[in-house]
Amino acid sequence: MSMAKKESYSSAQLTKFILPSLIAAIAFIMPIPQDGTYNTILGIVIDFGKTVLKSYLPMAAMIFVVLSALVTVLAVAARPKFITESEFLREIFVVTPFWLLSRLLGGALYILIIFHIGPEVIWNMDNGGTPGIVLAPALLIIFLVLAAIVPFLTDYGLMEYVGTFARPLMRPLFKLPGRAAVDCLASWIGSSSVAVVITTKVHDQGYYTDREGAIISTTFSVISIAYIYVMADFVKLPHMYFQILISIYIVTFLLAIIMPRIWPLSSIPDTFSGKAGKQRIGDEIPEGYKLGDWALKLAVDRAAKQTPAATVAGVGKTLVSLVVGTMPLVISWGTVVLIIANNTPIFNIIATPFTLLLNLMRIPEAGAVGTAFVLSFADQFLAAVVGAGAETDAARFMCAGISATGLVYMTEVGVLILNSSIPLNFIKLTCIYIIRAVLTIFLLAPFAWYFTM
Repeated sequence: MSMAKKESYSSAQLTKFILPSLIAAIAFIMPIPQDGTYNTILGIVIDFGKTVLKSYLPMAAMIFVVLSALVTVLAVAARPKFITESEFLREIFVVTPFWLLSRLLGGALYILIIFHIGPEVIWNMDNGGTPGIVLAPALLIIFLVLAAIVPFLTDYGLMEYVGTFARPLMRPLFKLPGRAAVDCLASWIGSSSVAVVITTKVHDQGYYTDREGAIISTTFSVISIAYIYVMADFVKLPHMYFQILISIYIVTFLLAIIMPRIWPLSSIPDTFSGKAGKQRIGDEIPEGYKLGDWALKLAVDRAAKQTPAATVAGVGKTLVSLVVGTMPLVISWGTVVLIIANNTPIFNIIATPFTLLLNLMRIPEAGAVGTAFVLSFADQFLAAVVGAGAETDAARFMCAGISATGLVYMTEVGVLILNSSIPLNFIKLTCIYIIRAVLTIFLLAPFAWYFTM
């Protein structure tokens, strides 16, 4: 039997891992008493920014959305070298026709909304005014603050440390190999799209079977802690961030146990179709290491690779990806959806099954919430847009919930999965979303009752 390895680290190495990770964790999850409730340091800073910059934010947000559209057109049409030779800029700006249309539509509509040009149905506060004057400006200040703190959460070893300790739970609970813990954590504290990209790459390398890749990408690619705060703020419940966060994670945890054991995920062959071949590449903790020692080694090694320049670059990349990837969509499809929802019965008709279930679970404004459950399949922000217009906290709570627990959002996670080697088609993704949405109603409603009624 080999002796367990016990590596020694300098105080500087440990500090480089512990200090940034601790700062980020405190910023996101440490409760701070405020006005009879609780907030986070992150929330307090965001609220301060909204108050101080309130009069400037709508115009600034419009400029960012219009610039996003113009640069995307340039990237798609001209393919300049400074974009095509940068992997980051290429992924952000060289996009599919859907995203090009979304950004162009967002830029055009935002100009109409800000300057009250064209029919009032576009720019009044019931329709375009909500995403343009209320939501996008709030998002801008949120993204500025998040961009500054997220790299400390993801790039200094915390993800590797916690993910390693979660490994022993993965197989019995979720039918997944231990390596999946790091992927899952990448999503929970980073980005759902990044987590899917990681999963598809690892699947191609032979670490995951087809079933495992499908389970991870459709069950664990939850929107991050940072985005959950965005959603809470979106639906005007920033003071209930902790309650929403806890509820979402409990529900997604239960869904992660249920979904791999039922169709369609259970029917996917447990075989390999990735580029690496037909057998699994090793996934064990190296011989001689205890779990805690290996977790610390991974964390310290990850922190050692991070430099101040890389952190600054990470802040910039996070901000650009959040602004460009989110705000045009909020304006374009948020405005379109609100116009349709407020002036036609289309979404109410499609949402009827969800509305019936929500009524059964005694959720107020079940019609509006049912619409949010339908729209969330297209994009999680559309559920939040509907939630922002709800009058009751319980309805807003449910809209914020499905914006996270639905998970298979076609504008982001869904598209990435369809373009990967993981054997999931549109029909299966649709079925997975519907099952998740139905189960969410029954699992999330008790939290909505408890926290809001």
